[in-house]
Amino acid sequence: MAADTENTDPPRGQSAEHVQLDDKMEATGINSRVILIFIILGFGSASMGYASSIIATTLSQPSWAISMNLATATNAVALIGATNGLYYTGGAFGSLFSGYIVHKYGRKKCAALAALIILISSGIIAGSVHIAMFITFRFFQGWGSFQMLSTIPMWMAELVPPKRRGLLVQIHPAMINLGYTVASYTGIGFYYYSGHNNQWRGPLGLAGLFPFLFLVCMHWVPESPRYLLSKNKTDEAWAILRRLHYNKNDPEHLFAKRELYQIQQQVQVDTSQAARTVSGNYAMIFKTKSLRRRAMISAFLTFAQMSSGALVINNYGGLIYQSLGFTNGAVLQMQGGYQITGWVMNTLSMFIIDRFPRNKLMSFGFAVSGVTVIIEAALQKHYLGTTNRSGLIACAAMLFLNVTCLGLFVEGVGFTYVAEIWPTYVRGEGYAIGMCSLCVASIVWLQSAPTAFANIGWKFYIIFIVFDALAAVVIWFYPDTRGKPLEEIAVLFGDRDQVAVFQSDLDDDRALRFVDEKSGAMEIENSGHEAEK
Repeated sequence: MAADTENTDPPRGQSAEHVQLDDKMEATGINSRVILIFIILGFGSASMGYASSIIATTLSQPSWAISMNLATATNAVALIGATNGLYYTGGAFGSLFSGYIVHKYGRKKCAALAALIILISSGIIAGSVHIAMFITFRFFQGWGSFQMLSTIPMWMAELVPPKRRGLLVQIHPAMINLGYTVASYTGIGFYYYSGHNNQWRGPLGLAGLFPFLFLVCMHWVPESPRYLLSKNKTDEAWAILRRLHYNKNDPEHLFAKRELYQIQQQVQVDTSQAARTVSGNYAMIFKTKSLRRRAMISAFLTFAQMSSGALVINNYGGLIYQSLGFTNGAVLQMQGGYQITGWVMNTLSMFIIDRFPRNKLMSFGFAVSGVTVIIEAALQKHYLGTTNRSGLIACAAMLFLNVTCLGLFVEGVGFTYVAEIWPTYVRGEGYAIGMCSLCVASIVWLQSAPTAFANIGWKFYIIFIVFDALAAVVIWFYPDTRGKPLEEIAVLFGDRDQVAVFQSDLDDDRALRFVDEKSGAMEIENSGHEAEK
C-alpha cells in the first residue's frame, strides 16, 4: 500500500515488532568522509578541553603570579579562584545561549561562533597585562568553550545512524581529553623554559590552535540533516544523508532514503507539537511533562558527572599530589599522566559503548568510581602527612583508577545520552540545560575545593562518595537509548503518539522510492504485508 504523499497528517506510532531488519540494509556509519568530518568536529571538542585545562599549569607558573601582581596581593586566593569561577560562569551563559543559536541558525553557525569566541578570548588572555583583564576574558573563553561543548556532541549524534552513534560520538570526549593532555604537556614544557619571564603566555596563546583548525576545516563539515529538514531544506538534507551513509553494499542508498523519510515524517509531528506550545524555547520544556522529565535526567546526569570527584582531581591534582609529598617535577608529570589516562580510557570506550545498555554502563561506572573514592579517602586518612612511601603511592594510584573507570564507562556515555534523549525541535535547548548544570556543579566544587582540602582534608571525599552512590542507583533506572533512532526515543518517555514512523516498518518487504527526486517527496510501496495506517 503506497503512502499518500499529499496527506499532511503523518502516520502515527506505527510498529511492526514481528518484522526483522535485513542486515544488508544497515548502514555502517563509517566511511572516509564520516571519519574526516568527525576529526574536524573533534578539533572543536579539543578547543574546549585545552581552554579548560590550561589554567591548571598556568597557576603553577611563578612568572604568571608575578606578572599579575599576585605574589604579594592580600586577595590573591580569591582572584585565583575567580579564574576558574568566571570561566564556568561564562560557560553557563554560553550553554544556554547555544540552545537559542542552534535552533534558529543551525549547528554549524553556532559552533563557528563558539570557535571564534575561544580564538579571540584566548589571544587576549595570553596578552593580559593585569588580573582584571585576565579574569574578564576567562569568562568569554568559558562562554565559547561551553557553547562549543553544547553543540558538538548533539551535532555528531544527528549525523550518524543508530548502530554506530555511541562509537562515533565517543570521539567528542576522547578529543576533549586530548585537549586536556596537550594543555598539560604544553604547560609542563613551558614550565621548564626559563629563558623569559613571560613563559606563561605561550601555553595560553596556543589555546587558539584548535579553534583555528576547526574554523579552517569546517567547510567540509555538513549541517545537521535534521536541522535542514526542520527548515524545509530537503534537497540539502538528502544530499548530506546520501554521502554520510554511503555503503558499497547499499548502492541504491536505501538506508539513507529510509532515514530521510522517517525524519520528514517526524518533522511534521514535531512541528505540530511545537505549534501547540511555545516553539523552540525553554518555556516549552518546563511546560511539557515528558520534556520536563528529560530536563531532570539531563541536569542530574551532568551534575553527577561533575560530582564524582574527577573534576576536583583534574583541576586541583597539583595540590593533591603535593599534599602526598611529591616534588614539583613529579607533580607535573603525574598531572600529565592523569590526562593521558583519561584520553586513553575515553578512546577505548568507543569500542564498548554500543555493546551495553547506556544506563547500566553509566551506573556501573559511578559505582566503581564510588569504590575508588572510598579507598582514596581511607588511604589519605591513614597515610596523609606520613612518610609511608607505599601508602602515598597507593593514594596516587587510586586517583588514576578513578579516572580510568569514569573514562571507560561514564564521561562519553553521558554526553551521548544527553544528546539522544531530546526530540529534534528542542534538542539544542535540552542539551544546553545539561551543560548548564555541568557548569553549576563545576562552580560549586571548584570554588569550595581549596578551602575544603585545607580544613577537612580527606573528609571532603565523602561528598563525592554520596553522589557516586546516588547516581549509580538512580541512573540504573534510566531508559536505555542504545541503538534506537533519534526519532523513536520519545517512546521511552511514554510519548508513543509522537513517533511518526518506526524504522522497523521500513523493512525489506517495502521499497522506498522517490516520487519527485527534486523535492525529495517519497512513498512506500508495500510488496508484502500491510501496515496499519
